[in-house]
Amino acid sequence: MNPSIETLAHEPVLISANQLVEQSAGLPAAARAQLLEVLAWLQTSIAKPDPQIGRKGHVCPFVGPALTRFRSIRFHVYQGELRPAAVEPVLRALAARFPTLPPATEVGREFRAILTLFPGLPHDGGPLLIDPVHEALKPEITAQGLMIGQFYPGCLEPGLHNPDYRPLEAPHPMLVIRSMQLTDLMFLFSRPECLRAYVRKFGVSSRDELMARVAAADIPKMPTLWEAVVDAAFPPEANVD
Repeated sequence: MNPSIETLAHEPVLISANQLVEQSAGLPAAARAQLLEVLAWLQTSIAKPDPQIGRKGHVCPFVGPALTRFRSIRFHVYQGELRPAAVEPVLRALAARFPTLPPATEVGREFRAILTLFPGLPHDGGPLLIDPVHEALKPEITAQGLMIGQFYPGCLEPGLHNPDYRPLEAPHPMLVIRSMQLTDLMFLFSRPECLRAYVRKFGVSSRDELMARVAAADIPKMPTLWEAVVDAAFPPEANVD
């Protein structure tokens, strides 16, 4: 193992994006090639505007500052068994470690992210591994004030502002853990427990306040049954005769 790679005993090894070439020198060539390709994708695609997304601004406005100003993106290369039951505890360990990661400044901490790559997973393996792990871990990851995202070649999840855009399509299969942002509200209507995690983190005090945020977010299309999820996150008070 390359001794320059950031590591703690019994914890997954992390590689800083801004030192990727040096810190990935001890990895297999295929894994190293994937890391370099994903970093280039972040720099040239995700941190740039794209007219296909259907709105103004960069694909992800946080990636550019995370790579350059805060240097807060880290990679993890998964090298274990390619089955959900083996992957899930590793992602839990990464989420548990997340609060200890630099930078120390409060603003910079909101730009942290860990991208876990799976070099042994075929490009068409996303639905069999990435999706199930994402689905299983989303409630507990969001409960920690974090987000978990699934990315892989051919991911069919549509964009919010352009249903023909595929924002989660990536050059290689990945699971991403990052800080939850105020703008993540639109991604948390699938389950009441995920919406409650947002409410707790950002101190939303009432259903009316949440609905005001929904209106301000200008979400073009809300998910099916979203009102039931809101009701579950803010149970209506019992009627008094």
